[in-house]
Amino acid sequence: MDNESTLQHETTLEHALDVAKANHKEAVRLLERARAEQKTGDVSDERVRQLEGLLSIAEEDLRRVTKEQ
Repeated sequence: MDNESTLQHETTLEHALDVAKANHKEAVRLLERARAEQKTGDVSDERVRQLEGLLSIAEEDLRRVTKEQ
């Protein structure tokens, strides 16, 4: 029974890591796009700052989940 519990826990951690990686990748993509569009005036400085904050949170989450592995 302990093995089943451990397997579920590992699967949950693996899922959390996959989600954290995907979120980080998307945050990087959004920020890069916003920075490019900022140069043409299509995206505001405020939006870039928001996306920088989002990336910071995604990085923090990825570090936390990786540490828990």
